[in-house]
Amino acid sequence: MIGVTRRILGMTFLSSLAMTIFPGLAFAGPPTKCRTLGQTTTYNGKLFTCVKAKSKGKTILAWDSGKIIPTPSPSATQSPTPSPSPTPTKTPERIIVNKIDIPIAKSSEVPNNSTSSFTAKNRYGNITSYFIVRGPEGLIGMNATCTHSGCTVKQASEGLLCPCHSALFDPNNGAVLRGPASYPLDRVPVREENGTIYLTD
Repeated sequence: MIGVTRRILGMTFLSSLAMTIFPGLAFAGPPTKCRTLGQTTTYNGKLFTCVKAKSKGKTILAWDSGKIIPTPSPSATQSPTPSPSPTPTKTPERIIVNKIDIPIAKSSEVPNNSTSSFTAKNRYGNITSYFIVRGPEGLIGMNATCTHSGCTVKQASEGLLCPCHSALFDPNNGAVLRGPASYPLDRVPVREENGTIYLTD
C-alpha cells in the first residue's frame, strides 16, 4: 500500500516537472467549456473555435488548436495634424423694422360703443387683422391674432371668437372670456387725427 502511494506521488511530481521544463506539453486550450458548435473564445493571445472532434469513437465538441491573434505593429511616427483654427462666425446683423403709422379707418367707420374689424399691411408688409373699439375709455386698438395658436379671431354674437380652438375674447377690451387662450389680445397704439384713425404697428 505504501509502495503504491509512493508511486502515485512520484508520477505526479514527474508530470509537474515535465510541464515546468516543457511547457509545450501542458494543455494550452481555454479553461471554459466548449458548448456550442462555432462558439469562439480568446485565450493566451489565440482565438479558439468550438468544433466537432472524435474521442473514443464518439463525436464531441472541443476547442481547435487556436489561431494566433495578430497584434497591430506600431505605425511610423506621424507628425500631429494641426487642427484647423476655428473660423470666426459672423454674427447675423439684426434687421430692425421700425413701427409705422397705418391709416386703418375713417372715424365714421367706428361709432360710439362699437367694435369694428379692419385689415391692413403691417410694418413687415403682411396683411393683418385688427379690432378698433370706441368705448367709454376712447379708442382701443387690438391685434386680431389669437394668443393661443395664432389664428385670426373673428367677430361673433358671443364676442371675439377664435375659429381654431373656440377661445373667446371680450369685444370691449380683448380680455380672455374662455380658454384655451391664456392671454388677452395684444394691444396696438391707436390715435385719431383729422377724421382718420391710425394704428402704430
